[in-house]
Amino acid sequence: SDGAQPATPAQNVTLDSTPPRILVSPRPASLVVFDGEPVVAPVTGTTLAVAINTNWDVFQDSTTKTWFLLVNGGWLAAPDAKGPWVAAGRLPLAFSALPADANFAQVRQAVPGRALTIADTPTVFVSTTPAAIIVTTGAPQYVAIPGTTLQYVSNTDAALFRDVASGRMYYLVSGRWFAAATLEGPWTFATPNLPPDFARIPAAGPRGFVLVSVPGTPQAQQAVREAEIP
Repeated sequence: SDGAQPATPAQNVTLDSTPPRILVSPRPASLVVFDGEPVVAPVTGTTLAVAINTNWDVFQDSTTKTWFLLVNGGWLAAPDAKGPWVAAGRLPLAFSALPADANFAQVRQAVPGRALTIADTPTVFVSTTPAAIIVTTGAPQYVAIPGTTLQYVSNTDAALFRDVASGRMYYLVSGRWFAAATLEGPWTFATPNLPPDFARIPAAGPRGFVLVSVPGTPQAQQAVREAEIP
């Protein structure tokens, strides 16, 4: 015997294979996710109600039934929580009466908020189910990854790839890979069926960070070992 210890089999990790709703925008955009249909609670001493099943600052004014959303330091308004959202202009006086407590401290600092021009008003997507958003600066720009048939989209922060051999798109979100024929979808779970070239993505390259989520790579195996440490 050479004294080497047998490798410890990695524990199987079951990933949720259900694709989120994947949205795409070629300009600045925000994704507002509600846990189910929007639910609001009255704000004491005002005509406002605040949405309680989202991480965003979303309000409804009971006098006009208008919805308000705080984004990028400014306010958007819509006739419905699901949009369409446009620059709000002047806020109702009720926003000046928000309680002076920790719950609304950041919101109060954003009243009346900065003026949003058309250019810096993001496109707002609203979802009542788990969702993810891919934002590109204009049309996708593809850059080849040497030694592979893969290209990555360089004008987005998303981990978005195209396999030239098949033409399919691949998107990594929350540690899971999804694939589609086009950015419009439909998307399917792809982690177990990634093309072999994903393991050949240079670790020191601009998209090397995805290797930890590519099954079978040393980076992925190391992540599993670290996860098993108590």
